Amino acid sequence: MNTKIIITIFAVIFLIGIVSANGTITNVSLLNPTNLNLIAGSTGSMDLTFQYPDLPQNYNNAPLVVIANITSLNSDYPVWKGDFRLFMYAKQYLLPGFFYYNTIPMTCSENNTINFKAKDKSSIQYSINNVSNGTFYCYNPNYYMLQLDSSDTLTLNLTSNIALYPGNYSLSIGLYEMEPDTAGPIISLISPVNGSLFSEDNKIIPIKLNITDMYNIDSSSVKYKIVTLGIPSDGTGLNLSYYDSGWINITYNLDTGLYESQFNMTRYGLNQSGSYWLYAEAKDVIGNEGKL
Repeated sequence: MNTKIIITIFAVIFLIGIVSANGTITNVSLLNPTNLNLIAGSTGSMDLTFQYPDLPQNYNNAPLVVIANITSLNSDYPVWKGDFRLFMYAKQYLLPGFFYYNTIPMTCSENNTINFKAKDKSSIQYSINNVSNGTFYCYNPNYYMLQLDSSDTLTLNLTSNIALYPGNYSLSIGLYEMEPDTAGPIISLISPVNGSLFSEDNKIIPIKLNITDMYNIDSSSVKYKIVTLGIPSDGTGLNLSYYDSGWINITYNLDTGLYESQFNMTRYGLNQSGSYWLYAEAKDVIGNEGKL
């Protein structure tokens, strides 16, 4: 005879904190109780309201990112990926509680790497790596929902795994505006240092660049050149003695976090003594260009 065993597992979720980013998102409040009593495999819901005021640092069509962190209050039974599933959508109102005009579904992911794509572009605008267990990132890549003077409602639906340990868990929620970026990457020359001397006995010049930006760097755009002192990188030679190595691609070194190359003077025809300038260019993944 077959015997069916039904095991009911309860998990109590405590909402321990709601934060907003940079003061741009205000009046965040919880509409329903702060506890979620979940039977394993069931779904609990909560609603949050917030406002996006007309402030100098805010702008229309800003992207919203919601970060939810779930933590077990019993250290012997930590949260693992797959213990919970999170679904979320937002309702938009132009005035608090009035003039509803849109519902926006939001994708929630706990993948180890989260890629945020720029709106209407295939390029990745920003990436987050090594996402912690129990952390979800939620946003809509095709709809940048934040509107000035709007009052919106977020609905979170949280489902627990049927095999979840019956214990207490904390849930914290952060609302963030993904910042716009119009500035190019900042390029710093690490090697060679200013005033370095090279000779026919030392024909290999180590090139090292530190490149930083709010968003990811487009590695295919990173390049450098060595030219005669005083001539712009995109200029042309004024006389026969002008030297220009031409643009040279440079690759990223995962171990050092720098873009590195070995410039061979013989290969690139640098055979006259003198002073030279090094130029570099790079773009971020949304097309902003920086120059050294």
